[in-house]
Amino acid sequence: MSGCECKPARAQRSRMACYWIVCTIVLSVLLAQIVEAQRTLSVDVDLVNIFPTVQNPNGGFVTGLTEADFRVFEDGIEQKISVFETQSVSSSVGVLMDTSLSMVDILPRMKTGLLDFARHANSFSELFVMTFGTRVRIFHDIGQPVGRLEDNLKLLGVQGTSVFYDALVEGLKKVSSREPQRKALLVFTDGNDTGSQNRFRQVLLEAQKAGALLYFLPIGTRGILIDEKTLEDLAKETGGRVIYLTRSQPVPPAIEGIRQELSRQYYLGYYTTKKPGFHSLRVEVPGRDVRIRAKSGFYGS
Repeated sequence: MSGCECKPARAQRSRMACYWIVCTIVLSVLLAQIVEAQRTLSVDVDLVNIFPTVQNPNGGFVTGLTEADFRVFEDGIEQKISVFETQSVSSSVGVLMDTSLSMVDILPRMKTGLLDFARHANSFSELFVMTFGTRVRIFHDIGQPVGRLEDNLKLLGVQGTSVFYDALVEGLKKVSSREPQRKALLVFTDGNDTGSQNRFRQVLLEAQKAGALLYFLPIGTRGILIDEKTLEDLAKETGGRVIYLTRSQPVPPAIEGIRQELSRQYYLGYYTTKKPGFHSLRVEVPGRDVRIRAKSGFYGS
């Protein structure tokens, strides 16, 4: 009798075992399909990030806009916005300081502006500083304490010629390798280059590949020692701007203006099929009297 009672139990266990085997096979197939779909998506699609600055005719920042207020065009074709953020966007920010001989009288003011920015940079997840005179070097790397930066600045002097373009290329490569979505470079310089191997076109290419905002802070007399065209062209193409300062104007308010701007930018993102070459971008806010600054395009992979 006991032998007969065991047969149903064995049969039930056998059915359960078969059931779990089938479930395991089905789950494995489904997981493989999901992984393949994700792999295909990551191979065939790019996420294009745009950080527009929206201002009214008086220069004030326009806040409170929604995703529905914006229209984004790639090569003249409207795109569906998939990412929209106004807060909590991480940033990687680099500061480049021209330490060539032409900056000898301006260096103390650059130091003051840099320290002010670093002390209030807790809203940025990453910050690094590079200097360029005869050569480019990392002066303060990501994660190092501000106290160390302050100590090192006391010993910083000027030297040689200016490898302005080389510094921009190195800074753009470093900032583009970081994970945060928003990437920006703040550059203290007069825009003159006297020794770089890279030229303007290479800088613009690297900026468009990195999707980085370029902000320039030239100090001195406009139209004489400052290469305004170079600075304006690079800033316009990347969505940044040039803030001109006279030798009598304090630097911290200009730095604060950039910090405020970064914190008030909108984050728009859309997915596009991967395709090589340069693709133009245009951001609009129809029906509103606003000015929009954003990068002019991007390079597809």
